[in-house]
Amino acid sequence: MGIIKEAELPGLGKKYLAQLESGDRLAVVIYDEGGRELFYFTPGEEEPACSVTLTDQEARQIGSIIGGAFYQPKVLEKLEAAVAELHIEWLKISPNAAIVGKSIGELALRKKHGVTVLAVIEETEKGKKRTAAISPGPGYIFTPGQTVIVAGRRAALEEFERMMAGKGG
Repeated sequence: MGIIKEAELPGLGKKYLAQLESGDRLAVVIYDEGGRELFYFTPGEEEPACSVTLTDQEARQIGSIIGGAFYQPKVLEKLEAAVAELHIEWLKISPNAAIVGKSIGELALRKKHGVTVLAVIEETEKGKKRTAAISPGPGYIFTPGQTVIVAGRRAALEEFERMMAGKGG
């Protein structure tokens, strides 16, 4: 895993420097006004090989893409990230899942199961992904084929995964 250093740029913003396993370095400057600059350094070089300037909106869109919000590689059945005891997973709803046709509130996902739904992504007719809901409320109803991004402790997510596969509830 790479190393990331953070530095204040008084009157400008913040700078993040990522030392990658390959030896390459990426610098990201986030300006107080919202713009971003990305700099790519080849191993051993002090001057950037190239740079790019992004608006705040462009940076957020690119960040979402890099973070996997729009596409989950096919080699991964589920994308998992863990910070301390918090786990985040992307899970697809099977047609016979116990949650199909039910709302978040009806299932009492947070209260009863310890699971928080962060977002729901669905596939459009043309096979593209679109975000159906970000932080959906208790009235949100699940349908087959959606990908649900959930957060919680390991045991809670395992129970929720069984519900998604149609093996529990």
